[in-house]
Amino acid sequence: MNMANDENKKYSILLYGLFFIGSFLFLSLDFYKAFWYDEAYTINLVRQSFGYLWHVTANDVHPPLYYILLKLYTYFFGDSVVALRIFSALPVIGVMLLGCTRIRKMFGDKTALSFLVIIILMPVSQYAASEIRMYSLAMLFVLLSALYAYKSYSTFRRSDLIKFTLFSLAAAYTHYYALLGVFYIYFLFLIVIIIAKRSKITPFIGYSVLFVIGYLPWLINLPGQVSQVQDEYWIDAPRLKDFIIYLYYPFARELDLMATATPLAHFAFSFFLLAVFGILFIYVVVSARKETFADTYSNAKIKYANLLFLAFLLTLSTAITYSFLSKPVFVTRYMNPILGLFYLGIAIYISSIDWKKTQNKIVLLLMFLIIAYFSFNHYSLQYRTNQYNERVQSKIIEFAKERVDDKTAFLYSDTRSFSIAAIPLFFPDSKHYIRIRATQKYYKKYLENFKAIPIFDFGDVDTTYTKMLVVKNIDNDDSFMKVSADSIEVIKYFDIIDRQDIEGHVVYQLRRKNLNK
Repeated sequence: MNMANDENKKYSILLYGLFFIGSFLFLSLDFYKAFWYDEAYTINLVRQSFGYLWHVTANDVHPPLYYILLKLYTYFFGDSVVALRIFSALPVIGVMLLGCTRIRKMFGDKTALSFLVIIILMPVSQYAASEIRMYSLAMLFVLLSALYAYKSYSTFRRSDLIKFTLFSLAAAYTHYYALLGVFYIYFLFLIVIIIAKRSKITPFIGYSVLFVIGYLPWLINLPGQVSQVQDEYWIDAPRLKDFIIYLYYPFARELDLMATATPLAHFAFSFFLLAVFGILFIYVVVSARKETFADTYSNAKIKYANLLFLAFLLTLSTAITYSFLSKPVFVTRYMNPILGLFYLGIAIYISSIDWKKTQNKIVLLLMFLIIAYFSFNHYSLQYRTNQYNERVQSKIIEFAKERVDDKTAFLYSDTRSFSIAAIPLFFPDSKHYIRIRATQKYYKKYLENFKAIPIFDFGDVDTTYTKMLVVKNIDNDDSFMKVSADSIEVIKYFDIIDRQDIEGHVVYQLRRKNLNK
């Protein structure tokens, strides 16, 4: 008995020690103030009223729960960039806490330990914990849905089924890929019940109906959002090389993947390590199946891990297949809501092999060293990138502040540029114009969140504004814009009187021509 207590205390110290280390790691990434387009969208949105927030999200391509919870959070902790980043770290910390508590209770000390190490070391966890978006919250809710699906199957207690339903609804209201992940959790739950517990199908269907009823209030917005995606969504069609990137992403440095022009050869060493990790994990899978074959409890864990992998793969394959056959709707970061399933599946398999065997110790050490290599690379890259972004953003704002006055407006030509997202947050009292090239009815609604006025010609700018400021990504030459139609059009109305290169961006100051001469 004492040996069991000593073992339990040892794991408790180890698990909660990792929990505090992981919490410090994730929070340490949140103390920088630069932000990119999607983050600026979130920042601006949560600074508006609840009514406005609901109106805009109904015309967005994401459900509203994340924005609602973040808005409530700002009443207590403010809406600074750092405070909003910390909100994204909290769900990842919650995932780790699940590892120390619920996962430990359900699957044992070794699974909990493996899960915590994976969550802490995986680079994507760092990304999700520092970006002002809904991905970490979606991951937490999908993981809770999967855990309570397992618990509900084991007990069919009302309390467990209610928790399963509520966490599934929370996931569905946070991100559509979380909704898709939850759909496959329900689907696989149904299949398992039909095979093994057919007598329990009635309560399952009853609570499934409750889930559908709970999601009905948002379903009225879904057709419009689907139409928006079909008409004007920004995602490019997947390429064959993207399949390699999809495999790499859970272990990836997000910023590398954003640089789509970078040749895959640049990541050759990373892909090699990933292949080694895959081979080692295959060894773990084979060993775990052999070692747990006669153990009912361990065998049940392995079956659950298989279902987690299956839910993960079905969600991905559905999104990727739809992107190929119909409309591109998948980018790698949309994988985040379901990554908790993938990581827990790996942890269960790792915990199921004999850790005392020398060859298993070597295999596990190599696997965690590979993940640690990816983790360190991402952390160092993220730190350098954060410093660069803060420096550039500061210089851009300084340039604008020195030149803006009541006769100056801001002008944009790209609906998804850094400038249209960030600049209005720093200059909320200035006029902001966005030049759009088509009707783009959904983009016009989308732009309401940035208080940008859509125009179809640069001549539509209010003539009381004699000066304009423009921020854009760096040009290949000294022209105003890469789009020739814009270049011709803008010089019809404005002269370039100042131009400054700022480490990858160009800031222009324009002056209105006197067309009456």
